[in-house]
Amino acid sequence: MSSTNEKFPVRNKQAARDVQGMHTEVLVSSYADKIFIVVSQYGRIGSLIHTTFDLPPNLARNTNAVPTTSRFLMNSASNSLSSLYQLYASSISQLIASMNPKEGRPVILGIALKDTDDNQARKELHDNILDMVRESATWVSAQ
Repeated sequence: MSSTNEKFPVRNKQAARDVQGMHTEVLVSSYADKIFIVVSQYGRIGSLIHTTFDLPPNLARNTNAVPTTSRFLMNSASNSLSSLYQLYASSISQLIASMNPKEGRPVILGIALKDTDDNQARKELHDNILDMVRESATWVSAQ
């Protein structure tokens, strides 16, 4: 068997922190054709969402608000968090576009979060998760 010096084709980064007393993990993997992100407070994936940009981010007037389309691949009908998860899918895709306007790969988001009725706690969790995704960026130098 011969050995090669080629890099592994998938770039991975991860982050974890305690948010509101809950261990929260983010894993970002950049493949040639997709970006796969897992956001979990359960240590597993609950729902899987496929998100695409409706137009190339570099053609959008505002890369922080590139229109996206999301669809559930798994676990949407029985999940009371479906709307919130779609917000995460859109927010994460828009974050990626703002960091690299030339990025056009779809995002596959695996997500499992605990819910709360406290809107301030939801906002804090959302902001923390976006920070963790930003810290785990694999797409900036991938293009």
